[in-house]
Amino acid sequence: MAQDPSNDISDNSPQTPLNQPKTRSELVNFIAAARSRGASDEFISSLLRNFGWPQREIERAYFVVYEELVGMPIPAPSGGQGEAAQDAFIYLLSFVTLGIWTQALGEIGFILINHVTLDPLAPPYRDLSSKVAFCLARLLVAYPVYLLLMRIILKDLAVYREKTYSGVRKWLTYIALLIVALVGISTVIVFLASFFSGDFTLRLLLKVLVILAIDGSILTYYYQWVQRRPAQA
Repeated sequence: MAQDPSNDISDNSPQTPLNQPKTRSELVNFIAAARSRGASDEFISSLLRNFGWPQREIERAYFVVYEELVGMPIPAPSGGQGEAAQDAFIYLLSFVTLGIWTQALGEIGFILINHVTLDPLAPPYRDLSSKVAFCLARLLVAYPVYLLLMRIILKDLAVYREKTYSGVRKWLTYIALLIVALVGISTVIVFLASFFSGDFTLRLLLKVLVILAIDGSILTYYYQWVQRRPAQA
């Protein structure tokens, strides 16, 4: 009867206890030893992920294991650090254009709210047409550029699946999420301060809802997007 490879791995003798892998070289040795005992790559990867190893570190260790098996290094793609810098440029530009067109969209919402909810105590708007024109100009320029950049990013992730675990992608996305979260928190603080001080108005409520709707949509989409795993080939 076939023996479960997981039982072989966990069969420790008191004379030769297994140490936990702490470095990549130890991780490579652990994977090679587990494979020699009959454990599948899927089982080893699942075991290491459950033990807390990042997926990227597991993949890098497997690169070394298979290089030793075939006796030759894995061919390196062209680009290197230059490619990482290019990815950072595209991600940063996409987040900047995201901020531009969403801010313009929110400002258009504010203008509509001010037009619908008249406040006799508020000063009249001057050069309203120029404000709307500037908002539309930002929206019409930044939004198509943002869509183009996102199309490039998504296509690149589909072709180079390992970039899903890229530090550039994760760090820049989480920094953008931090900024978006701070905007939402600040908006709620301002709303509550106005409410408790007696300055609550329907106009303020509608503006807060506009900000939270845009802010929440961005936060939800990018939080799910940064945690997305690559599709199986």
